[in-house]
Amino acid sequence: MAIPSKRRRSARLRKKLHLEEFQEFGFSFEATVDAACSGERYDAIVDAFLEQVVEARGLGMGGNLSGAYIQAMDRSSASDADREAVQAWLEAQPELGNVLVHPLSDAWYPPEE
Repeated sequence: MAIPSKRRRSARLRKKLHLEEFQEFGFSFEATVDAACSGERYDAIVDAFLEQVVEARGLGMGGNLSGAYIQAMDRSSASDADREAVQAWLEAQPELGNVLVHPLSDAWYPPEE
């Protein structure tokens, strides 16, 4: 979805469209999961990640441990502190490698490729 055209809008409409002062940011990450990590161990890592980092920080996640997008669950933005917490937790897991946490990006209007 492209960012709506730049024209004068009311605050109510800017909020509805998540524009300007109502813009929300999130970030994506990628990681390589060890091939030996499957089944119950994989599920345990996902559950721990969701409980200890994602939900504890008021975030939501779409994806899996190989790659996901994370953003705030309320009408706010994820922060650089959230990015650092996610990266630190993922890098501390021996079953995960090549962790790459991307910079903050617009959660509603991804850049056009």
